[in-house]
Amino acid sequence: MTAFLRVMGAVAGKDLRTELRSREMLPSLAQFVILALLIANFGFDVGQAGPGVIAPGVLWLALVFAGLVAFGRTFAAERDQSSLESLLLTPASRAAIFLGKALAAAILLLACEVVLVPGLALFFGTPIASPTLVGALALATVGMAALGCLFAALAAQTRARELLLPVLALPLWIPFVVVGGRAVQIAMGAPGAGGPALGLLLDFDILFVVVASLAARFVLDD
Repeated sequence: MTAFLRVMGAVAGKDLRTELRSREMLPSLAQFVILALLIANFGFDVGQAGPGVIAPGVLWLALVFAGLVAFGRTFAAERDQSSLESLLLTPASRAAIFLGKALAAAILLLACEVVLVPGLALFFGTPIASPTLVGALALATVGMAALGCLFAALAAQTRARELLLPVLALPLWIPFVVVGGRAVQIAMGAPGAGGPALGLLLDFDILFVVVASLAARFVLDD
């Protein structure tokens, strides 16, 4: 287990250092989030509908499309540079390599959420430090990263990878959007308790992380 965690941390650290040096992903994601908030702010009548009605939909719409961009580049860069083969030739576990890359992608998406949530508070007057909101975003990011990176590894081997990733990932992200959206609505003032929604998101995380880790061995070997 110690070796597994060490490999996972080394792979995640490599991807994060590469991103910090190149600055290819984070500025693009931040720009996309800001533009999405500006469009939503001018495109919807917030005063009439209320921020608690519109803001959750804007949040998840921006988060889903930002996730497609972030996860789509997880294995595409490795394929373009032919560095994934060298990584797979090491005795490291395929699951550890996959989870390390998924962890790095999840951290990038969390950095995007650090811009997204204060932006929602600025434009829509929604809460920032709500434990339900933070928990829903963190749990949904983990499960979405596991599925998104698995399908990104599969789509990276095809020519139409930009089209294949949304087709594969979006249907399986629906549980996170539905349950996470309900948790965010509760955090923004809708009646109900957020505990059951967070518990269901945790169950989804455990299920999809385990399944994606087991399937990653066959996807990466192919």
